[in-house]
Amino acid sequence: MNANLRRAPTETAECSYDVFCMKCGRVYDACLGSWCDCITDSPTLVCPQCGQCFCDAAPAVRANFWEAAPAALWQRRLHNFSTERGEPPTRLGNPIRRPLVLVADDDPDTRRIAYRVLEGLGYGVLLAEDGEIAYQLAKMRRPDLILTDQMMPHMDGKHLSLTIKGDPQTRDIKVIVMSGLYKKESQRIEVLRDFLADDYLTKPITFDRLGEVLASWLAPASAVLVAG
Repeated sequence: MNANLRRAPTETAECSYDVFCMKCGRVYDACLGSWCDCITDSPTLVCPQCGQCFCDAAPAVRANFWEAAPAALWQRRLHNFSTERGEPPTRLGNPIRRPLVLVADDDPDTRRIAYRVLEGLGYGVLLAEDGEIAYQLAKMRRPDLILTDQMMPHMDGKHLSLTIKGDPQTRDIKVIVMSGLYKKESQRIEVLRDFLADDYLTKPITFDRLGEVLASWLAPASAVLVAG
């Protein structure tokens, strides 16, 4: 369940879109819903009855939801992805605390969501749009953990993990690979075994799940400043 929900803007009051919640089965007005905080390329709305989103629904279900959605809700979606998520203070994020988490993802909306979620959890955050940039940042900043998407240009998440673990300067950094495409246990084992990743998470990743995983790999978040 999401711990950091945002209220719908008041300008959507004229919009009405009653849908069935796929979790609790009750009807709610999606136009008055709040966006979830899942780490995913396409966040969904939260049912006010049970507090659950539908990020893990089948692609066809999500597609049908948006095909039938009113224009006002589409406009709110575009507004949310462009402004409501909150921009990091710089392109690289806000790397001023330890533990420091480096997020590597080629999708700007995912980086924006991850930045806000991780900062809310108390971590310092670095952002990179591909694996090559992430590797250079890892050598310069020595983050405590790298959270990387599997599919990226220039260097994907699996090879980023392999490169990090093969470099004496960075091999102690924890690497968690994320993917919304590969969900089989055999694929998870491959990433852990052949590419030396420390963990593998399937998107969408809820706020609570991400917090649990990070807490298992990192020291408690603090206000300790990062040197340099």
